Amino acid sequence: MEKVFSAVTVRQKIILLLEEGPVGFRELAKQLRISDRDLADHLSHISRTMKSKGKRLTAYPFRCMDCEFTFQDRKHFGKPGHCPLCKSTHIEDPPYAIGR
Repeated sequence: MEKVFSAVTVRQKIILLLEEGPVGFRELAKQLRISDRDLADHLSHISRTMKSKGKRLTAYPFRCMDCEFTFQDRKHFGKPGHCPLCKSTHIEDPPYAIGR
């Protein structure tokens, strides 16, 4: 289902989509037609904004699909280039959501 957005910023669009339910990183970038780097920057800002509003941006960790390594302590939202253990570039697209 395609949302109709009028006169809202990219960050507002992201917030609206994430409040509806979990959306994967790549799917979110694709729906908004923005780069991964831009999306990571927006998610970082949205995370701080949500804290001030008493809500939370839930960011599930990235996971290597080859060796099952989980990027638990990752501080930023961008997709990792490769797994530090097996060097694979097959990284799972984690969902993001906004909730209380």
